Amino acid sequence: MDSGEIDCDNEAAWDLLIGDLNNGDCIPFLGAGASAERLPLGGQLAEKWAAKIHYPYPVNGNLAHVMQYATTMVYRDATRTKREFLRAHFSDVAPPDGSDRFPVHAVLARYPLPLYITTNYDDFMFRALQQARKQPAWDLCPWYAMSPDDWTRSPFRDSAYTPCVERPLVFHLHGHHDEPRSIVLIEDDYLDFLVRLAQDGRHMTASAPGGHTMTLLPSEIRTALRTKALLFIGYGLRDWTFHVMFRTLLHGLPGTMRREHASIQLNPKDHGADERRYLERYFQSQNIRILWETPRSLNDRLAAGLKGAP
Repeated sequence: MDSGEIDCDNEAAWDLLIGDLNNGDCIPFLGAGASAERLPLGGQLAEKWAAKIHYPYPVNGNLAHVMQYATTMVYRDATRTKREFLRAHFSDVAPPDGSDRFPVHAVLARYPLPLYITTNYDDFMFRALQQARKQPAWDLCPWYAMSPDDWTRSPFRDSAYTPCVERPLVFHLHGHHDEPRSIVLIEDDYLDFLVRLAQDGRHMTASAPGGHTMTLLPSEIRTALRTKALLFIGYGLRDWTFHVMFRTLLHGLPGTMRREHASIQLNPKDHGADERRYLERYFQSQNIRILWETPRSLNDRLAAGLKGAP
């Protein structure tokens, strides 16, 4: 396939993606790269914390390894570690505003979408929805909870609540900075999160008020994930957690019901041509279309797609 055919194929993929966004048939899935203009990435944080706690091993950009050492040897308590981490990086962080060069949250907030999912601890998407004059709610995955009483702020505790365009939901898979216990930060957290997510819905561990099973993903969210197209922004293709999470969320879905998803890669220069071809072919087998964009071109494309929206 020559470059002209690739360009045409990418344009067709973008047209389909913009159509899904304008029809509310897509779920943005936001990773660390989506907040990189305001918050440091994991590799940068790993280096900083390794120096702070005198980490004795090669860092290799792995924040979870470093924070596991901090928990074991310095703070001796995961909750203490998380509180210190959030205090250091989230206590005074400013949300995106008009000065940001790549306001991806603000652009996404203008689309008619009822659900946004993130593995970030920040509330940038929530605030962007407020600025777009919507009435958002936020919820988090209670992967750490032993009973329903460990997380009582979920909007789904109101049986009448359903996410909609006017009242969209931002769902935090890896926790929120307001609830330190909820953040997936150290190695043990990642293992516990993935194990519980894989088991979710397959056995009963606790019951919510009214006798309902306490699950990590409310049924409305699980159904949406399995029926709508997913748009991944800010995830590294080499991140094994991303691979496991994606497979777990869509496990057992019949082939005829699988949607085509898209993953926006914001660092195309970090991948050579051969690696890009390999990654494109590999993720194509997972029904994930790789779109190589810079932060600027991503925002331009998303903003242009709004022009035809009501």
